[in-house]
Amino acid sequence: MIRARSRQGPMRGIARASTVAVAILLPCGCTVYRPVILRPPTLGEELIQLDAARRDGLLTDAEYGVRRAGVIAAWRRIGEAPIETVPAPSSAPPAH
Repeated sequence: MIRARSRQGPMRGIARASTVAVAILLPCGCTVYRPVILRPPTLGEELIQLDAARRDGLLTDAEYGVRRAGVIAAWRRIGEAPIETVPAPSSAPPAH
């Protein structure tokens, strides 16, 4: 049996090429997984961000001073907070 050629020509070739490209590239995107690790900024990072905001004109010198003092005070409170110890688990089985 002889098949008649479609008159769509180049469009059919483009559709076929895109399907092949998706089939090749799709698994590549799925195999690379990088988890997003969220952590709070350090004192240095916060001060650098404040300085950049002042330099860019987003904060006045007065606002910068107030916020800088607040950030440093918050970090001091964190540093002075007592450290709570967690008791080690006992090796004895729990009583029923």
